[in-house]
Amino acid sequence: MRITVKFQLDDRLVLPINYQHILQGFIYRTLGDDDFSAFLHNDGFHKGKRSFKLFTFSRIFGKNKVDVKNKQITFFDEVEWHVGSILPQFIQNLCQNLLTAPENRLLGYPISVQEVSYNKLKIHSSRCLIKMLSPITVYSTYEDESGKKKTQFFDPNDNAFPVLIEQNLIKKYEAYYGKAPERRSFSITPIDIHPRDKVVTRYKNFIINAWGGTYEVRSSPELIQFAYAVGIGGKNSQGFGMFGILKVEENEY
Repeated sequence: MRITVKFQLDDRLVLPINYQHILQGFIYRTLGDDDFSAFLHNDGFHKGKRSFKLFTFSRIFGKNKVDVKNKQITFFDEVEWHVGSILPQFIQNLCQNLLTAPENRLLGYPISVQEVSYNKLKIHSSRCLIKMLSPITVYSTYEDESGKKKTQFFDPNDNAFPVLIEQNLIKKYEAYYGKAPERRSFSITPIDIHPRDKVVTRYKNFIINAWGGTYEVRSSPELIQFAYAVGIGGKNSQGFGMFGILKVEENEY
């Protein structure tokens, strides 16, 4: 499930270049249901030691100007934003409260909801060409010899990249449904990736390496549909791993 929101700006919207945490906070506030919002924020859905929020969101799209010196981005006129989740209550609450709130603000700037559209895309293909709407981050954590935690990020050409994406997606599926999918295979292959697609961003006090670009995914239609709703890779609820589908191709799975 996915929604697209179009906001009309009164004048402009000025955000820090690393604005994912601002959008995440806006989502939690807009959900309206304190108990549900607290459940997602503090607990989520568990698989082993991992906890998943099972929602994701895109970057903001629209006319903009980047101020590198002050690390700000200014949006003008109208902007578009995508949010996805496998949770019906999440989508329902978010839609309802976006449309009925007397006022919406982002970092103090008034933003008027012009349109909220529900994406009813149903995936029947086992092979799709996708483009990232927010970059994928793939990583593993470990302890060094001194016992200090370290994080290693992987780029799309690393052999670990598709393996970790598949493992992460299966865990999210099992956390939500309480069982493994009938077909566990999920492959992702980079198709059009350039150095400029690498995104080094800061989420609060953490540096995150992530990648945009175009990829081909192959799996069961069910698992691709699930990935379309919740995102791929890590940190989906922090604004990573949302993709759009450019092309679907039928083939035997």
